[in-house]
Amino acid sequence: MKKYKNLSVKAKLSIMMGVSSIVIMTFICLYVIIPYRVTAVERSATTMQASAMYFGNLLGNEINVVADAARTYSNVVVHLVESKTIPDEKKREVLIEQMAKMREETGLDYLFCIFEPNGFDGLDSLYVNQPGSSDRGVFRPWFPNGRLETKEVINFEFINQLRATKRELISEPFAQTVNGKEAHLISLCFPIVVGGKYLGIVGTEMYMDELSRLIASIEKNNTGRLVTDMGNIAISHYQEQMGKQAENINSEILKRFHDEKAFGDWYYNKDGQEVFKAYVPVSLGKGNSPWFYGVDIPRDEVYAQANKMTSKMIVSCLLAVILIVLAGWIMIRFALKDVGYIVSVIRKLSLGNINLKIDAHGNMDEIGQIKNELGKMVNGLQHTAAFAKNIGDGRLDAQYNILSDDDVLGHSLLEMRQSLQKAENEQTLRAKEEERRNWGTAGLAKFAEILRSDNNNIEALSYNVISNMVRYLGANQGGVFILNESEKEDDRILEMKACYAFDRKKFEEKQIRVGEGLVGACFMEGEPIYMTDIPNEYINITSGLGDANPGAVYICPLKVNEEVYGVIELASFDRFEPYRLDFVQKVSESIAATISSVRVNIRTGKLLEQTQMQAEEMANAEEELRQSMEEMQSTQEEMRRRETELQDALENMKVVQTTEEEFREKVYWYESMLNSFTEFPISVTDSDGNVQFLNQAALDMVGMTMEEARGKACADVFKIENCHTEKCGFKLLKQGINRSTFKVGGQMYVSNASYLKNSSGKHIGHIELISKIN
Repeated sequence: MKKYKNLSVKAKLSIMMGVSSIVIMTFICLYVIIPYRVTAVERSATTMQASAMYFGNLLGNEINVVADAARTYSNVVVHLVESKTIPDEKKREVLIEQMAKMREETGLDYLFCIFEPNGFDGLDSLYVNQPGSSDRGVFRPWFPNGRLETKEVINFEFINQLRATKRELISEPFAQTVNGKEAHLISLCFPIVVGGKYLGIVGTEMYMDELSRLIASIEKNNTGRLVTDMGNIAISHYQEQMGKQAENINSEILKRFHDEKAFGDWYYNKDGQEVFKAYVPVSLGKGNSPWFYGVDIPRDEVYAQANKMTSKMIVSCLLAVILIVLAGWIMIRFALKDVGYIVSVIRKLSLGNINLKIDAHGNMDEIGQIKNELGKMVNGLQHTAAFAKNIGDGRLDAQYNILSDDDVLGHSLLEMRQSLQKAENEQTLRAKEEERRNWGTAGLAKFAEILRSDNNNIEALSYNVISNMVRYLGANQGGVFILNESEKEDDRILEMKACYAFDRKKFEEKQIRVGEGLVGACFMEGEPIYMTDIPNEYINITSGLGDANPGAVYICPLKVNEEVYGVIELASFDRFEPYRLDFVQKVSESIAATISSVRVNIRTGKLLEQTQMQAEEMANAEEELRQSMEEMQSTQEEMRRRETELQDALENMKVVQTTEEEFREKVYWYESMLNSFTEFPISVTDSDGNVQFLNQAALDMVGMTMEEARGKACADVFKIENCHTEKCGFKLLKQGINRSTFKVGGQMYVSNASYLKNSSGKHIGHIELISKIN
């Protein structure tokens, strides 16, 4: 590659022309040869498929003629089986006569029938060892060579397939000894189906050897063969291959057989030679998968003509390349005669010598145009060098006209001048920025010290913060508003904790509700507010010369971790610069954190005092609770004793037998006894759930007199909640459930009921003992 770079333009162009011509001619050869070779394959494939189709149809017609004859006889047999006019005992004779006649008319060498047991006429047992019947009586007549015989079926799998599918089948080729010689045959079988029931088959056997000799006599290449859909050779020039698996038959080819379409492709034979195989389907019979007739042709024969064409094209292309290179070298030599002069000028320019004068007159071809453009370039360089010298001397206002929009050097010089001007301005800005940064750093350090020194008293902290903030910012006045600690939303207000103006503390009390005014809005939104157009009534700054509106107002929330603790407000005659506003925001976060810490300290002290007081109160309450527990245990024991007495009384009442007329009179008999149980409410109701008696405890519970309650429904008197549900006590009693719970006035009660019956055992009422559930 290095040697090539050092070559002259003439040599390079000659080499490039030679290489280009070789590439082009190679492409032309490939463009012609490749399609020609593809066409050769396609032409061979078409010829082979046409040949295979011709011979395949020839063989298929021979086999289908035999199949049609056997199929015709199968229809005769079906008609004979279905016949009602021919007696059953005559049908065998008629069948044998028809078989002999069919063989003579069609010339079939073999014709046979195989019936299921009693499948023909149902008389197998009567014809044991009779002509056409086996030693078991099954009817199986065979007609080989004009003689009636009886044979046993050997290929049971084939018979089972016919029995299952009930459609005609052609067997795979098989070998059989006939007259002392091995012959190759196929079986063509047709099912006998009557009324959807399989009764047997009619078939014939066909010699394949004769068809093999037929195809050998008319096909010249001797490569054709008829292959079954299972890949076995049925007919071939070479009889020793018949009945065997065809060469190179694999799962891919068998899969393409199942598509039942013609195809052709390249394969390798057993000798490793690549051959083109073409297969066309041959339809045999009805309902059978087609067999395929295939032919082969070696690769050398397919590409023989194409190889000759390739050799001729290569020789022609080489001659063309030689002629093109020679003609190109002659033309290049005359065209590049002025290149040397241009090279010398460019060499001087590369050494920095721009004080040149180029003679641009001459030819106006491409070489002449190059000389003209070189002259323009030299003039432009001279103009650019003068401008660069002015810039170097510090004359940044010097004028320069760029040569064109693509003048990169000119644009670069203009950008350099602009960069120098910008650098001078940035130097000034950096000085100001450094001053502001130092001011902000010093301010943060100062306020950090203030916040550390006053962190126990919010009022003192607020005054120190706002006084120093006003002085440090050069503002005129300011105030600090802190949110009170009220738990009620309506009582939350912002209280002014400190106000400072003109180097003196101002004593002013001011409260602002959250969301009220600009201060309240700033607190609610948590974002700072900066105004330069101040309404006249908003705020006045008072000095020795009078009152005036401020020029700017800045309101900043005291916020940390998204929680706002208050607001700081600053006012000034002059506007605040952005870096000062940023400083206030940074300091406000530290102020908010300090306020939070102060509040936590104050709250912690109060909680400590409360904890001590609560500890003493809990000790006293614990002693009182212990005494109450002892009293409660005594009360519970007394209640359990009284409840036992009441249960005994209810049991005694339960056995009382009374009539419905006596029920109301007996109620009054219970009053004195039931009123003695003052601890438990007791009710007596009739069978419909209407109140007849309530003891004093029950009357106190419902807030009624006996006259008001008597006769009313129990649920209405006790005002039972959700009485419409299944929890209602009276509904449960009617279902046989004597214990239930219910709610009155938000209090849960439990009811234990006993039934009242008359002398005949009929339910006429019940008594309920009611207890409160604590």
